[in-house]
Parts: sequence; structure tokens; C-alpha cells
Amino acid sequence: MTNKSKPNSSNNLKQLFASHLKQQILLFEQGISAPSFADTAIPLSTIADVTIDAVQAWKEAIFTTENLGKNAKVSLPSPPGWQSLIGSLSPFYSMPFASGHFPQAVRNPFEIPKLLQEEKDWAKLLPLPELDSWSKESLQRKLISLGICRLAAQFDQATTLLNSIKNELPEPLFFNEQGANLWALGNRNQAMHFWNQLNDEPFACFNRGLGLLTQGETKLAVQQLQKASGQIPESSGWHHLAMLYQNSF
Repeated sequence: MTNKSKPNSSNNLKQLFASHLKQQILLFEQGISAPSFADTAIPLSTIADVTIDAVQAWKEAIFTTENLGKNAKVSLPSPPGWQSLIGSLSPFYSMPFASGHFPQAVRNPFEIPKLLQEEKDWAKLLPLPELDSWSKESLQRKLISLGICRLAAQFDQATTLLNSIKNELPEPLFFNEQGANLWALGNRNQAMHFWNQLNDEPFACFNRGLGLLTQGETKLAVQQLQKASGQIPESSGWHHLAMLYQNSF
């Protein structure tokens, strides 16, 4: 019996190499280094704690800022240390939709119903002095930087940044970010006070839904999250996180 299968041709190998090279170029353009070989293997025992895709996480982190005036950019280089930051974050279960945040930060989704109401303190990481110079170029960068500081529990730095751009931000965006700051500090009722003043912007519906979930108001929460997911394109991780939250209860 003869083996009629053909080995890979040199053309196929060239295509594979070209595809790999294209991915490396994309990482370079985003200002993000390629993952190490050790990061590409995920043991089955840690399947819920998956490796974060740094490129996709960055796209989601700037999502709320893309319509911030004529100088806002859809494609923006990430700041120094972005990949190190996202790799060092502790698991999150209640992630507000705000600048600098990304849905992949919500880890172990199977535990959401149990842990959503218990999560209060965000682990504090090292200061991020490199953000000072990175954020100076535009309002969009400042807005993203304050979200990154918030994720790292550098709340003084986040508050200073938000206050410095308060008069430049549209009121809904300022209220949303102020609510996110309060949420990260554990002041959930105060955060909801700001989010309840917003209309039906997607981030407002998402965050009100998240807040209602933690209050045990599941029916009202699902209504808000449905409004949010209906406005966010399916290509965005925020759409899928809204779906996850509304289907976890």
C-alpha cells in the first residue's frame, strides 16, 4: 500500500512564514513585543486563566476614546510597559466599561456569579511614571492613561489625570470615568450615582447593568446589559462581556 499524501511544498512553507512575519509586524506597529514561547502553551488545568492577547486588549482599552474629537485615533501605539502591565494584573470579575480597561481582564468567567459581589479591592501595582510623558501628546492619551492607572490601583495618579482634563471632556464621558474611579475604590453606590445620570450611551448601560448585578437586581441588570450589547458591535470584546454578564445569572 503506497502513501499518496504529498509533503508540504516550499510554497506552503513560504505562506506560513509570511503569515508569521505579518503577525510580528503587527505587534511591532502596535508597540507590543511578541509573546515568549512559554506564553503560547496553556495547561488544561489553567484554562480559565487564559493568556491575554496584548494587541486585542489594547484595541479594547482605547475603544471608548475613538470618538473623542477630530484628533482621536482608532490605531494608537501602546505606552511603554503595556504588555508587562496586563500580564501582572490580578483577576477581575467586575470590569466597568471605561477608558484603559479591556474585557480580557475579566478572568475565570465561570466564577462570575459567586465572586462578582465579593470583589472590592484592586491589587496595587508599581507606579507608572512612563505614562506621564506618553500621555502629554493628546487628550485621548490622557484619558487612556487614567484608565491604566486605575487598573494598577494608582488612584491618586488617576484622579489627578481626570481632574486635569475635566473641562475638556464631554460631560457623559467625564461622569463615566468618575464613576469608574469610584467603582475601583470600592464606592459602588457613588459610582452608580454618576452612571444613573447618563442617558443610554453603551458604556452607561453596560456600567449600570454591572452595578445592578452587584446589588442583586438581576432583571433590571439584564435589561441594561441587553441595551449595551445591542449598541456595541460584535467585533468588540465589550459586546461579548455584556453578553457574558447577562447570561451568568
